[in-house]
Amino acid sequence: MKKRHTTKATATRGRRSVLNRDTENTRDEIVEWLKDAYAMERGLETSLEKQSKNNDLRPAIRDRAATHLKETRNHAKQIQSVLRSLDSDTSVLKTTVGAFTQAAKGIGSVFARDEQIKDLLDAYSMEHFEIACYVALAAAAEKAGLTQVVQVCRRIIPDEQRMAKSLLESLPEEVTDYLFEAETATR
Repeated sequence: MKKRHTTKATATRGRRSVLNRDTENTRDEIVEWLKDAYAMERGLETSLEKQSKNNDLRPAIRDRAATHLKETRNHAKQIQSVLRSLDSDTSVLKTTVGAFTQAAKGIGSVFARDEQIKDLLDAYSMEHFEIACYVALAAAAEKAGLTQVVQVCRRIIPDEQRMAKSLLESLPEEVTDYLFEAETATR
């Protein structure tokens, strides 16, 4: 398997310069992933806001979405802070694309008869995507010696896990409520 961050050393380059370049490439890659994570968090704000205001959902899930919206905004701030500590900043392009992608998903589900269910399924999958991203980022950062990145990721993961658990627990009732209401409306 070809390693992404290795370069061939020529006779004029020593092993030390290759190692420094590899470390720099790894750090740059982690910074890019942090920019992706920031964009992901900012993009999800729209979905969480929609959930928190959706009167078709049970109050418990609306309240949890409102709480997670605050957590998500805090995650974005933490990531922005760690990016600055690494002499970088967020990516306007990635943040815009992340927000646009989430907005497009929201618009797409508006036309679905089962909008609230599709939104919950998407939210559940996104929470697990976030968990996977932060686990991967933490592993890479730990290997690269970026302890501040590891700490931020490990602080964020439990929030994502709680939201995913809440969504999973609420899905059966939300689905049966939706189906029962749909059945009643068609009679």
